[in-house]
Amino acid sequence: MARFRSILAFVLVIVTTLLMSCGNATPTAKGPLYTDAQLEQIQRYSEEVQTLRDRMLEIPPLVQQQQWNDVESFIHGPLGELRIRMSRLARSLTPKVQKDALAAAKEVFEHLNAIDEAAQERDSVKALRNYNQALQDFESFFQFLPS
Repeated sequence: MARFRSILAFVLVIVTTLLMSCGNATPTAKGPLYTDAQLEQIQRYSEEVQTLRDRMLEIPPLVQQQQWNDVESFIHGPLGELRIRMSRLARSLTPKVQKDALAAAKEVFEHLNAIDEAAQERDSVKALRNYNQALQDFESFFQFLPS
């Protein structure tokens, strides 16, 4: 009987050890994705990008009035900073969303280039279509930013 108790105790120790090693009863807590300083920087960058995005509202009246030189000047002038600022903002995000944010920013740039081409071709339909698509891509880009 004593031998049976020692074997039973040995088996219980093994079973307990296996259960403890296989199961992780306590969830691990994850820290915040961004520090306060990073959030401030992202906020500052996003305000700069939002300001330039708001300035894009100046494009449709220029296209409708067929002021093509002004459209080209506007894209290369005030909106010329947009590529740099959006890229900087995307690179300040976590690696998990950084790639997607950079891809959305690239889409915005491609539509701006298409608007520039449309201005050179004097094609208002192409310019306005790409303008609308650029705004949609802006919305996609802003979804990657922390709230």
